[in-house]
Amino acid sequence: MPISIDDSTGNIFAGGEGSDGDLILQNGSAESRIRLDAGGGNGWFGGHGADGDLVLFPASGDNTTLDQASIHLDGGGGNAWLGGSGTDGDLVLQSESGQNRIRLDAGGGNGWFGGNGVDGDLVLFPASGDNQTLSQATIHMDGASGDIILQNADCAEDFDFADDESVEPGTVVVLDEDGLLHASNSAYNKRVVGITAGAGDLKPGIILGRDRTRTGRLPVALMGRVYCKADSCNGAIEIGDLLTTSDTTGHVMKATDHMKAFGAVVGKAVTGLAGGTGLVQVLVALQ
Repeated sequence: MPISIDDSTGNIFAGGEGSDGDLILQNGSAESRIRLDAGGGNGWFGGHGADGDLVLFPASGDNTTLDQASIHLDGGGGNAWLGGSGTDGDLVLQSESGQNRIRLDAGGGNGWFGGNGVDGDLVLFPASGDNQTLSQATIHMDGASGDIILQNADCAEDFDFADDESVEPGTVVVLDEDGLLHASNSAYNKRVVGITAGAGDLKPGIILGRDRTRTGRLPVALMGRVYCKADSCNGAIEIGDLLTTSDTTGHVMKATDHMKAFGAVVGKAVTGLAGGTGLVQVLVALQ
């Protein structure tokens, strides 16, 4: 029979004998709110003006208070809550052969990726990435090699700048008497700190000391490759030249006086500048 009730076991059977069995619960307006679909093997919860939640309780739960649930799938917020009520919540994803490959462990606060025959990688994408192509990732933690691969080019640190400063990326900066930074405006300045990061298509891969609650701070490249404003006032800049501060505000120039340059070199030119001013790529190396 399509529907049968077994008094001895307390079970209700729907379907069979050529028919799919569905259980549909409606509200007072005859709108379907809960549907158990035997044909597709699905459970449908919510809709028609109501959020659908799936709430599971441990044996000690009273099945009426949400905060006693150990698993809560929230259709309104699109969230999944696992654990609580005296239990740790774990999410374990297995291969088709039943091997654990991904495990999120709330008890230890850990994420476990890979093992059991596969390498575990953690790959992060920007909003513009398609989440399918590894070359579009900005951060790639490779479990096979143990490498952390950062797409961006330099290591920078946030520094405090003088209140009246408006410094663009690619500006060579120096310390003042108060320990604040400002654009350099003199040649062979031994107070040089580095180059503000982010000019051109070279962005910081790591930023140290970041505090988003504080204003008046900018990242300064400490090592790696970065674009910097340059002036050929001391001669054309060629690849491999040591660079120091110039009299042109915020610009580097070729270091030709090695005695003066000692302690005032900001890095080495990776690209050249035949004349005038422009951006050059610099391998930052204070010396």
